[in-house]
Amino acid sequence: MAVMFKLSLSYLSKNKIQNTLIALLLLLSTLLVSTAIVILANTGNQFKEMHSRTNGSHQILTFDKGLNDPQAVHDWWAAQNGVQVSPLLTYRILSGITFGGADIPNLYLYMMNTPPPPWSVDELVFASGTQHSAPEQGSVWIPTSMANAYHISVGDTVGFKTGSSTLELNVSGIVIDVPYGAPFSNTARVWMNPTDYQHDLATLAGNENRMMGIHFNDYSMNSVYWERYNRETGIPFLESKMEFEAIASFYLIINQVIGFIMIFMGVVMLSIALMTIGFTIADAILANYRTIGILKSLGLTSQKTIGTYVIQYALLSIVAIIPGLALSIWISKWIIDISVSSLRVGNQNIPVQGLDAAILAGVLLFALVILFTVLYAKKARSIQPVQAIRYGMSETDYSRMAGRMNSPLAHWIGFTRLPVTAVLGFRHVFKNIKSSVLTLLLTTMASSVLVLGYVLLTSITGIEQTAAKWGYDNANIAAVVVNKGNFPKTELKQTLEEDSRISNAGWQGNTTGVISPESSATVKGQSISLNLSVLDGSYQELGFETLKGVNPQHANEIAIGVSVAKTSNKDLGDLIDIYIEGEKRTFLITGIYQAIANMSVSGRITIDAMRSVNPGYSEFDVIFINVNDMAQAGKVASELNEQFKDFASVVTQKTLLDSVYAEAANILIYPMSLIGLLFIIVTFIIIFSTCRINIRKESRTYGIYKSLGMTSRQIRLSLTMGMFILSSMGAILGIFAGVYLLPILLEMVLSGYGIVQLPLILHWGGMVLFTCLSIIAASLGSWFSSRIIREASPRMLVIE
Repeated sequence: MAVMFKLSLSYLSKNKIQNTLIALLLLLSTLLVSTAIVILANTGNQFKEMHSRTNGSHQILTFDKGLNDPQAVHDWWAAQNGVQVSPLLTYRILSGITFGGADIPNLYLYMMNTPPPPWSVDELVFASGTQHSAPEQGSVWIPTSMANAYHISVGDTVGFKTGSSTLELNVSGIVIDVPYGAPFSNTARVWMNPTDYQHDLATLAGNENRMMGIHFNDYSMNSVYWERYNRETGIPFLESKMEFEAIASFYLIINQVIGFIMIFMGVVMLSIALMTIGFTIADAILANYRTIGILKSLGLTSQKTIGTYVIQYALLSIVAIIPGLALSIWISKWIIDISVSSLRVGNQNIPVQGLDAAILAGVLLFALVILFTVLYAKKARSIQPVQAIRYGMSETDYSRMAGRMNSPLAHWIGFTRLPVTAVLGFRHVFKNIKSSVLTLLLTTMASSVLVLGYVLLTSITGIEQTAAKWGYDNANIAAVVVNKGNFPKTELKQTLEEDSRISNAGWQGNTTGVISPESSATVKGQSISLNLSVLDGSYQELGFETLKGVNPQHANEIAIGVSVAKTSNKDLGDLIDIYIEGEKRTFLITGIYQAIANMSVSGRITIDAMRSVNPGYSEFDVIFINVNDMAQAGKVASELNEQFKDFASVVTQKTLLDSVYAEAANILIYPMSLIGLLFIIVTFIIIFSTCRINIRKESRTYGIYKSLGMTSRQIRLSLTMGMFILSSMGAILGIFAGVYLLPILLEMVLSGYGIVQLPLILHWGGMVLFTCLSIIAASLGSWFSSRIIREASPRMLVIE
């Protein structure tokens, strides 16, 4: 045992740099795998805990169309056993705020008349500020999502646009409002003092609306309650209904995307790490072939020879895995805090679960390292002392290597016609097939990760280019109606028609449709409530896209979201029965589309279809506007917004989308950068380590080259050139993997949110630039590993 331990320590001390890099590789592998496990284990936990703590709503009913009596609906639900309801909340809608001297558009606010406590549903949790029964006069409570997005703190003054004037109110509290506090949302509930609400908002034009939250003791029974509601009241619910899945979706989507990417990359990283350790051991045995042969001739057994490597890598693993676990816990907390910051109370760290799973992963990694060490070190058993002393390897390996260098492929490449430096570079690649395959695999993965991260961030920050593929319109300008009661539709319509800069416009409203239980193929006995877009105009002209088929053009046609198609088991050409305002209509499905809004639980119909049910329908929520010259879009939007600011918020499409998705890009950039950086570091470490082993193994050959007149610089350049070419091949493969293969994994996650084909923006220049990082890392790893050639004399190299 003493001999084994001394040999292990000698191996550790002899190759300090190489062993340090192996330990660093193990640390990074532990870091990525453990971080991924913790993030994945915590996906949804914080939301579920806060939803339970606040007794959060499973459904939000909004009464803004005048189709149901709010008080009657509230009373019916309040009388049900197993159901809890919030107070019937009154509110008015405002659009946009001013803060810090800047105008913030595309923020739609439910200005709430705060009811007296206690609330049985959707209790507010204070993240900052002092809790009271209601905001003090002259102050408001705002949700964490709004505060985080615009860096608003307690004590700040915010101006709320009320049309021609601005209502200045002080922020006295920042609250966690689960139904309307998700990140990436442009809708928020602002809680006002009842006196302020009556004094400042009662005189505004427009209607006062109501909403209520419903909490089910058993959410899976909600369809039973709704069937009872329809049966007992005799009037279907025709107003807007927000489901639990929609409430939870934006809390969960980022963590699920990050966790899924990291767990996949962690598995890849772990596989590469274990392969690298295996190759390192195999090459170390080959490099020490003569030494092992001499030791075996002196009586050292094969088991003890294997034991020396087991002890060596066990020590390295312990030194690397423990700090890797500690770092992974810290980094996972950091990422989780960023991704669910809207659920954080003050400066308190969000409790993290799954630490036991991370420790178990570290133990498993240690066991795998030992297992791979034993499997690869078994090669030491077959070492024959005579062959080891003569060839420095087994006679079989020696013959195979010589045959490889004289193979038809080598002659086809034409080594005899290439410059000496090129021949040496290619020789290094072909002679060390295992390390070359590892290099190719590693640079492919590193390149694919960098490309995926770049493409994903580019696609989100430039979402206005692919808005239609995410389920949005592709119009240049959107005018969102805020004050429906006195909205001057005729005046706006005339203004749009008279403005020569405007090419076309479309008026969109929303209503609720219900698919009857007999049409639901997945859950028998349950109806499907979907958001129906009603367009007075052309879907095609306004840029709405479909995955299959076309958008509706006639009163009997409909396009449905992919989630609706899947749930109801419908396809193009099928008929579907939908109840609109209590009347049954049969539609022909002409198109199927994807949309992240409403998770594709939606449909598109024409204004003619709606007016076949309600001839006087005119409840339009947004007007889409196209201009002849895109450069004029900002100016046109600004002029229209100034003219109709009392009734609508008019902004460009880019402003509309950036206000929602810029936050998502800001959150994603950190974990994606971390993963990319780790892969670059690992690429450098592995290639440095394997190249150093191969160079030491062939030290006599390079000594002969130097004795024949080649300089150290020429030899190093030739080795780096071979690595550059090999890594370039891997980088090219990585581009295609990052663009065409890895996004398929993301689509598996996003399909639950209504996106089955991830819309990507491909900037090839940027992708090539990021890909070059993996090539640079590989080339630098090869260049720095060859320093031993420069530092050694030809005589000493030959002696070695």
